[in-house]
Amino acid sequence: MRIHQLLDRDPRQSALANGGQARISTATDAHAQAELRAELETFVCDGQYGDALERMLRSYLTQLDRPRQNAAWVSGFFGSGKSHLLKMLGHLWVNTNFADGSTARNLVRALPDEVVAALRELDTQAARTGRVALAASGALPSGSGDHVRLTVLSIVMRACGLPESYAQAQFVFWLRGQGYLERVRGAVERTGKDWSKELHNLYVSGPIAQAVLACDPNFARDEREARQVLRDRFPNPVSDVTTPQFLAACREALAPAGQLPLTVLILDEVQQYIGDATDRAVTITEIAEAVQTQLESRVLLVASGQSALSGTPLLQKLKDRFRINVQLSDTDVEAVTRKVLLHKKASAVEPIRATLGKNAGEVSKQLQGTRLAERPSDREIALLDYPLLPTRRRFWEECFRAVDAAGTHSQLRSQLRILHDALRGIAECELGAVIPGDALFDAIGPDLVNSGFLLGELATRIQEQANVPEVGPLRKRICGLVFLISKLPREQGVDAGVRATARTLADLLVDQLEADSGPFRREVEKQLEAMASGGTLMKVGDEYRLQTTQGAEWDRAFREQQGALGGRIAELQAKQDQLFAAAVQRLVSEIRPKHGESKVPRSLSLHARPDAPSDGGGEVVVWLRDGSSSSQKDVESEARRRGHEDPVIHVFLPKPTGDLRARIVEVEAARAVLDAKGMPTEPPEAREACESMQSRFKAAEAARDELIRELVASAKVLQGGGNEVYGDSFRAKLDAAVEASLARLFPRFAEGDHKAWPVALRRAREGSDEPLKILGWDRPTEEHPVLREVLLAVGNGVRGTELRKSLEASPYGWPRDTIDAALIALHRIGTLRAVQNGQPIAPGQLDQNKISSAEFRPEKHRLSAPDKVALRGLYQKAGIKVVSGEEELKAASFLDALLALARAAGGDAPLPSPPATKGIEDLRRLAGSEQLVGILAAREELESALRDWSALKEKALQRLPGWTRLQRLARCAEGLPILAELRPEMDAIARNRSLLDDTDYVAPLAKKLELALREELRRAHARCSEIFTASQAELEGSESWQKLASAEREALLRAQRLEPIGAPELADEAQLLAALEARSLRGWNELADGLPTRFAKARAEAARAQEPKVQHLSLRSDLLRTEADVERWLAVTRADLFRRLADGPLSIG
Repeated sequence: MRIHQLLDRDPRQSALANGGQARISTATDAHAQAELRAELETFVCDGQYGDALERMLRSYLTQLDRPRQNAAWVSGFFGSGKSHLLKMLGHLWVNTNFADGSTARNLVRALPDEVVAALRELDTQAARTGRVALAASGALPSGSGDHVRLTVLSIVMRACGLPESYAQAQFVFWLRGQGYLERVRGAVERTGKDWSKELHNLYVSGPIAQAVLACDPNFARDEREARQVLRDRFPNPVSDVTTPQFLAACREALAPAGQLPLTVLILDEVQQYIGDATDRAVTITEIAEAVQTQLESRVLLVASGQSALSGTPLLQKLKDRFRINVQLSDTDVEAVTRKVLLHKKASAVEPIRATLGKNAGEVSKQLQGTRLAERPSDREIALLDYPLLPTRRRFWEECFRAVDAAGTHSQLRSQLRILHDALRGIAECELGAVIPGDALFDAIGPDLVNSGFLLGELATRIQEQANVPEVGPLRKRICGLVFLISKLPREQGVDAGVRATARTLADLLVDQLEADSGPFRREVEKQLEAMASGGTLMKVGDEYRLQTTQGAEWDRAFREQQGALGGRIAELQAKQDQLFAAAVQRLVSEIRPKHGESKVPRSLSLHARPDAPSDGGGEVVVWLRDGSSSSQKDVESEARRRGHEDPVIHVFLPKPTGDLRARIVEVEAARAVLDAKGMPTEPPEAREACESMQSRFKAAEAARDELIRELVASAKVLQGGGNEVYGDSFRAKLDAAVEASLARLFPRFAEGDHKAWPVALRRAREGSDEPLKILGWDRPTEEHPVLREVLLAVGNGVRGTELRKSLEASPYGWPRDTIDAALIALHRIGTLRAVQNGQPIAPGQLDQNKISSAEFRPEKHRLSAPDKVALRGLYQKAGIKVVSGEEELKAASFLDALLALARAAGGDAPLPSPPATKGIEDLRRLAGSEQLVGILAAREELESALRDWSALKEKALQRLPGWTRLQRLARCAEGLPILAELRPEMDAIARNRSLLDDTDYVAPLAKKLELALREELRRAHARCSEIFTASQAELEGSESWQKLASAEREALLRAQRLEPIGAPELADEAQLLAALEARSLRGWNELADGLPTRFAKARAEAARAQEPKVQHLSLRSDLLRTEADVERWLAVTRADLFRRLADGPLSIG
């Protein structure tokens, strides 16, 4: 059987419908009908397509009786089948009829039951409306510029058999409204003219003008005027119509009788039409909103674009309007190709299965060692895919992605075309033939040249190989595959592992399963060697690459660098050492051991030099050496010499083979060429050569790294003492060695390793008497091994940071919580003293934040519980509030209180001198338990001082106010004989500091001064009152005073401060002092002497007030020309002066 006899669809006879590219068209000619029929027959309505149709139909039917209809957005890359799906939707919607009686729905193979049910319900709903369902389809880019509504409207008009132009459509609507349409149309057609063409030429059409005049003679006077009226009444819009006009026109077109049909409005390539025009996007949004809400939910709007609605900012404006989202991808490509192109006849199934089973070995060897090799699932699909092998389908998919980043070939359209052409190429071959892998290059090669992806020089070289006698076709096929494979990605994670080796190329070129492939494979290898020798190909290791002129120059530069580097032995050795160190370092850095129950993080450090490493400082040292610089015997001897307690891990790499050095040379040579030549962008041949060199660099680098990985995997790992560590991998060996080295590095770690140390830390901080009980420790706290070691480490004194550093290092390696818990517990029980910034930290106040800045010293003395009780009692006598545990913290406050009390028990004269406090100040300079012991030793003296000084303080508080009042009274009695009498007594009190004596010497002196001052003040007041009364009587008896009004008198008295003198309050000492400090005895005498003068001034002011007031005026100005004018002015002025003189003297200015 031949291939074409196996397939249900003969590739020789059946052309690919529409060339794999669907176009929404309104053409109805025979060619268009045939193309549509073929598209329907090959439409695979399952997967994404079936789901999309079912969702759109169901949503439409559900929303029919609701106020808002939904709209659909179909997205996908070029060639994903968007237009094909939309075209099929339109024809299935109206169930398009064909001349032979077939319909769209019965031409489609196996419509899903859900879609059939939805279409049947659509027909039922259409019958209820009395209108046939309607499909209006079109591609927006064919519309008219920025007139978005007019563009969409033209699609609706065309579907309704109306003129696409808005002006002509309005004319038809008018004719129909007037009842003239059929008469006018008939009249035009009777003249032999085409109705559509005449409508297109509406403004200059004579037959239309004549027909309209025949129907309505009043329309115009003549034909010429009729054409002008048509132009004026139905003008072509100069701008887009409004949304209300759009809706009105839609209703006129769709529902001339008032009933809207069930309509699907399909707008293809909306995104391409919108482009980057924001106003178009906004208008499309308005149209979608209007169609969904204002056409009785009878119209389903379906639009398409390359991106999903959330893909671009402009499309996001449409997101809320298109609620049915259909995203097409190439996931259904395999299913479509199997049903359309690869579908087998029933009679062909068993022969194909037998052939594939018989040749399973040849099929299985395809692309072995790559990610594209045979998979278990291939057995199930091999029959469906034949004559395309599953491995080759996967190879094509990888090539599609690599050479076509835009995705134009990886979609349904191109894959259908490529596979169809490949099938036609082998259609006459016998069963057992398969599509060769290089068929892909033949299909897309011209496109790659046009896009610039395949350089012209390379394309020419490939084509030239076809001219070689006998072997030309094979050489051309080989070169095409070499090019495709060279473009596959090599990056980690996406590398399929396919390389252009002789074996891989032969795998892909084999096109006969039944024939022995051995001779063919040898011929492929022979031609590869020949083309490499002739300069067409370049061999890099086992891999082949196409060579260009520029590539040859880059290759020559590479060879020169390769030769130069090969002789630099020392440089290569250093590079090799760096690579070994980097490879091991990557593994070492991945190891992050957690030590013990405490899970203490530990670290490793790599030492990659022959000289011995220094102390790791708390890190596990991995000492790396290799066979190039050391021998295995030396490494083992050094490990034994260091002994079983040494924590260093010894790693020995075997001596590398020459292959590694060759790969290093290749990498560095390629790097040097790339660095020297840079990254050229022009000409394309140079760019291609650069990319080829980059591929060579990556391939050499990958080979180098693989050799290093193999060496590292075979490395020996030794412990100190010479014991070799075994494991399934180098990582496993390192893990085991690290665990043993940690035990050697921190031999005392177990003493402080317990997962409950954080709890012990918290309990110590909270003041627990047994903070370590959670660790299982029932003996006294300070006897725990960790706490004993902490005390030893403190010695005579140490800072917290240094202490932590010491105990976290070897040989302890204790967790920080362990160290901190020990310090806080020892401090809490009084074994350690902590000082921060010169101030002691009281027990209970030490926390982890303070430890680093605190200084720790051992306490020489420890207080008993009774001692602490006695201290607290002593503190409380001094007024210091204290609770248990605060004895040390409150000691300074207690001593400060004593010193303050001493200062209050004496002072400046007449107080006695303050008591001596040297003993207290000595205690103040002590700290910690030493200070507390000193306070206890002086307890009796301190209690006595508290009693005596408190009594003196109280007496001073009582007598100092009396002394102050005595001083005030003495100041008020200056000049009196009594003060001269008492001054010696006052001086004696101050001199002798006898204010606090048992005898109160101040009170009698104060009383004497009080009595004398009160008597003097009374006499002074009596004298002032007598003078005031006499002077007041004399003033009131004067004539001028009596003539003054009452208000004027009061004003004159206030001006001279003449007010009645009240008697001062002198009932007690305080009132006496207040009166004298308000006005002294001297002040009273000055008042008495000044009163007569003040009254005299008041009397004089009263007299002046009786004198007439002088009037100041200016004479009236005037212009005097004659004697008469002078006489008149004099008469007027004289009369005015006489009148004013009656009021007082005049002053003429």
